[in-house]
Amino acid sequence: MSFKFQLNQVVEIGISGEVGHVKGRAEYSGHINGYQVHYKAADGRAQEKWFDEDDIVAVEDERSPGMPVFCVNADDIPAGAVIEG
Repeated sequence: MSFKFQLNQVVEIGISGEVGHVKGRAEYSGHINGYQVHYKAADGRAQEKWFDEDDIVAVEDERSPGMPVFCVNADDIPAGAVIEG
């Protein structure tokens, strides 16, 4: 089975509404795919937990519906690039 979410893709945790990014993925023979998500918990702490594929949803770019959002390392951004927020 292929993965629904990509590494570094921004996702929302369905039960809590917290937002984070995919740090890892796991494929199982007898279970749906799992994703390690790094996110900021409601109490402000950084968290990293595994979620089943159906427990998270993709965050989309508001200006381009259907387009996923990815996080990047600031060191990987080309010089002169414009970052919109």
